[in-house]
Amino acid sequence: MTLKSTFFYVFLLSFFFSSYSQTASNNEMLEKIKNEGFNNSQAIAMLGELTDVYGQRLTGSNEYFEAAKWMSKKMTSVGLQNVHFESYCDDCRGWSMESFNVEMISPNFMHISAYPLAMSKSTDGIVAGDVIYIKKYKELDSIKLKYSGKLKGKIILLGREPQRKSLTDTIFERYSEAYLDKMAKQDSAKVKQTYLPDLLKSWEADDVKEEDFLRFLESEGALAVLKSRSMYLGVLHPDGTYFYKEDHYKPLPYFTIMPEHFGRLSRMLEMNVVPKIRLNLETSFYFKPENNVNILAELSGTDKKLKSETVMVGAHFDSWHAGTGATDNGASSIVLVEALRILKAVGYQPKRTIKMGLWGGEEQAFLGSVSYGKKHFGQHDEKANIESTKVSAYLNLDNGAGAIRGLYLQNNKYAKPVFREVFSSITDLTDGVLTIENTLSTDHETFDFYNIPAFQFIQDPLEYNSATHHTELDVLEYVPEQDVIKNAVILAWTIYKLSENKELVPRKK
Repeated sequence: MTLKSTFFYVFLLSFFFSSYSQTASNNEMLEKIKNEGFNNSQAIAMLGELTDVYGQRLTGSNEYFEAAKWMSKKMTSVGLQNVHFESYCDDCRGWSMESFNVEMISPNFMHISAYPLAMSKSTDGIVAGDVIYIKKYKELDSIKLKYSGKLKGKIILLGREPQRKSLTDTIFERYSEAYLDKMAKQDSAKVKQTYLPDLLKSWEADDVKEEDFLRFLESEGALAVLKSRSMYLGVLHPDGTYFYKEDHYKPLPYFTIMPEHFGRLSRMLEMNVVPKIRLNLETSFYFKPENNVNILAELSGTDKKLKSETVMVGAHFDSWHAGTGATDNGASSIVLVEALRILKAVGYQPKRTIKMGLWGGEEQAFLGSVSYGKKHFGQHDEKANIESTKVSAYLNLDNGAGAIRGLYLQNNKYAKPVFREVFSSITDLTDGVLTIENTLSTDHETFDFYNIPAFQFIQDPLEYNSATHHTELDVLEYVPEQDVIKNAVILAWTIYKLSENKELVPRKK
């Protein structure tokens, strides 16, 4: 055997044993993660305390800050490092509810299922008034011409009667293999994306689009506004209003009511029978900028060369005010904490630093993540800085409480081989579908703006879009325990693999 041949065979043997050793190490770690995640899970216990005890977490509110303080203590107790707050909005106000009631008192009695929209003002005690129906209200000049002098002491029923939902519709859904296969074959030319500054600017205008109309109603002496939207079986969807800054308008009492009650009121009016409504609303406004915090934590990297690089995971912590924010987005927040707890519990020493962000103000145009991005990666009119280039990937979880089925690649085809490798070891837990598509309107878009490889997980919809998203049914009962436990295991494994990889996740060109 020649010397050259000897070197060749030595190289092959060393490569084989190195590869075998790495595979064995990965398999051992995966079994540790599964054992800890499935047999010692703390996820549902943590989620139950967050949602049942601390409840809704509206941006800027006292309730949000109390929940944030609890979460930071929980992160510390499970061994996470560098737990701290970062402020994200110095002019966002707070708002809380104390009491409300809505009822029809004529031509007979009916308790109306209702919920106030956030940032609504209180009534002047208990008030009552006849209902007047305004179907179309976008052309303000014509509204003023038609209703000036006619609204004093009135309750406004606003908008068209909601379209009736069919009880034969599928309310609960898990993605089928055929649908997932279709997602995997999505054409990259059709990926939906909006340049982040343009998106934020459009939301800024859209958030206050009703202001002039509501000011007109108030100036005319209207007492309150009732509206609805198409939902199933009496579900209430009170996610507005978006007047969240200290100098923003404070709307008159504004409620969403169940579609079926809206329908009855509108039909009576069409028969020239005028209902009379009695209602009251007690709310409070306050200005506490200290309430507006992102919650940050990490597992510090240990590799001398790689610890300055990061793998980031994130979810929004804020919620709307009618439910307890269990599916949007308490479950995802807890999954992140549980995933890092699992890695800590199994003794994993990450090569790269693992950073976690729970963002506030996502429901008000990504306030928390946008603030973080500007602070750490650069202003929107600047070139992204060096810190952004050290983020291997940002993984976001915010599509309800359903099981993870794969990943939206955000039009980053270069990342596909990385995640194909990640999911190849956990085919018993997830389909690992990789679609080139983007899912819109959540915090991963903030990080994508800086050309950080940013991704949102594909999750089974369950009842998210049909019943719990921004409704009073966003509660613990609609969180499947096994999905949450499994998601934490999937996320812990994904973090581990990205931290161990020799290279950063490839960026879009």
